[in-house]
Amino acid sequence: MKKLFIFILFTGVLAGQVLYLFDNTKDETAGNADWIIDDDMPVPQPANPGSGDDWTGGISDWGFDLLDSGESPYTLPPGVEITYGDTSDPLDLSNFDVFVICEPQDPFSTSEKQAILDFVYNGGGLVLVANHYGSDRNSNGWDSPRVFNDLGAEEYFGMHFNVSGESYNNFSDSPDSNVSGDPDDPLLHGPYGDVAAIGFHSGTAMTLHPEFNSSVRGHVWVSGASHGNTLVMVASATYGAGRVVGVGDSSPADDGNGNPGNVLYDGWTAVGEDNYSLFLNACYWASGGENNIRPFIRRISRSPQFPSSEDTVTVWARISDDSSLVFDSIYFRTDEGDWQSLPHDSARGREYYFHIPPAEEYSTVYYFIKAVDPTGRWSVSDTFHYQVTQGGAYSLDGWVLIQENSHREFYFDNVSILPGSYVIIARNCTRSQFESFWGVQLPDEVVFLNGGNSFPVINGSENYTLVNAVGDTADGPTISMSSGYSIQRISPLDPASSPSSWDVVPDSLATPGSGANTANSHKIVINEASDASGSGNYIYEFVELFYDLRTDVEEENRGGEHFTAVNVAPSLDKLSWLSPPYSVYDVSGRRLLEVSASGKARDGDLHSGLYIVVKERRVYPVLILR
Repeated sequence: MKKLFIFILFTGVLAGQVLYLFDNTKDETAGNADWIIDDDMPVPQPANPGSGDDWTGGISDWGFDLLDSGESPYTLPPGVEITYGDTSDPLDLSNFDVFVICEPQDPFSTSEKQAILDFVYNGGGLVLVANHYGSDRNSNGWDSPRVFNDLGAEEYFGMHFNVSGESYNNFSDSPDSNVSGDPDDPLLHGPYGDVAAIGFHSGTAMTLHPEFNSSVRGHVWVSGASHGNTLVMVASATYGAGRVVGVGDSSPADDGNGNPGNVLYDGWTAVGEDNYSLFLNACYWASGGENNIRPFIRRISRSPQFPSSEDTVTVWARISDDSSLVFDSIYFRTDEGDWQSLPHDSARGREYYFHIPPAEEYSTVYYFIKAVDPTGRWSVSDTFHYQVTQGGAYSLDGWVLIQENSHREFYFDNVSILPGSYVIIARNCTRSQFESFWGVQLPDEVVFLNGGNSFPVINGSENYTLVNAVGDTADGPTISMSSGYSIQRISPLDPASSPSSWDVVPDSLATPGSGANTANSHKIVINEASDASGSGNYIYEFVELFYDLRTDVEEENRGGEHFTAVNVAPSLDKLSWLSPPYSVYDVSGRRLLEVSASGKARDGDLHSGLYIVVKERRVYPVLILR
């Protein structure tokens, strides 16, 4: 490890910590970009964040995850010259182990180029993250591929970032599983986990030149490409005593959490991709691969999501370390009870499985995971909780939501839905970003899923079909979407394909996480789908499912009359609260009457029996006794 110049900046640094310096001297926040770990520099604030969301930057999760594993991330602020060997400068590269440059918009000066090359040659680590050709965000004629080529990436490191006139200088490939088959590949099988797939969204490929640097090698290639020196997405090389990693796109490092007004996407934890493992393994290797990180605990899941009092809950997590673990346990308690702990029951590679015994109905169970490595370094996860329900949560595992025009599919895995609640699939944003955009606070029981920028994609004419785990159509197809609008189900009993079954309203009137009419049909239905108008707002498009099952009977008082779950009357016109417009269905969902706003309250030839009245998107069971 480097011995730091004694300066107040580094008073919190512990022996053995790797020091990372993220560059922000080359306009990395130009335009819509936000390629910094925090807007407080050089030390991100707060100093002890609870998550990457506590810092403001498009790659704040990258910085936080390094901090969380025991390392120290810093930022080189704008206006500061990049130097190497200046003992009077605490931000000189000689005081750091790894220099990270993510999508620079300005070229390096001659002296800065030499400083970076000398830093690497003498044992420093360098991580270069580019974007597609033409990503010139400050309109000065320079984009990151050109900046890195001008630095000497090809001449010294054997990596050429493709630019104008060269193939694959602006392409997307997500998820891409065309990775090296080498089981000892340090970027794909490092202490932060295994990398089976990554995602590019408008990045550039690299062409490798072993004639300039014989150590250069590829790790990930464009889907379908051979494992040669072209169409490379991730590469590495040594230079002197140092190590260099090149990545052709910044989107897999993006965590979606930047300054307000910037349109960002969450690629760091994208579903079906191992982007964060790639970047963190790259940092570890670039640092020399000898530091001892803390156990790294991520991707914690549980099943069932909404357990009953009879369910044993399975919790699993990915726990990575640069060595083996000597201790791991799940700690749990019920309500305000004492904490208990249990070791893992089984493990598959880096996936560890724990079990929490059943708890009483309506109790709340809290849990977290702790792991310790042979050196005594330890980590604990965030604390999670769930409430034990009456039961009835329905597993959607194996179900598929299909979009047509254009065809896309969303597969549900480890997803359950509670009676009377919702599952929301948003195109590409976090839950908090979604809530902020739509102006809602989603209840805890609403399941929110990120479609990874591939589902839904609403441009107009799309329709949706829900297929269950055995391949039968559970609902749909819906009516077709219109750009700028939301479609909202009038009743779960209505056929999804009928235009009269939907309210079509401007997308500004969308109601994610609420608004469904309960008919107690015991069905899971497509309840709402909505566009999101405005420049860059497409990441908030969503499709919503609703589980139409009541678990209780609510009472309400309207106009002096007392209602329970079923309203009893000799005829509909005797219900003083019922005025047109409304619809009447039998219990099988067949529409019997449609009374318009200008029509007269009537019940036609209805005989004695139970009917469903739908008015203003609310459902009222009515028992007619003649």
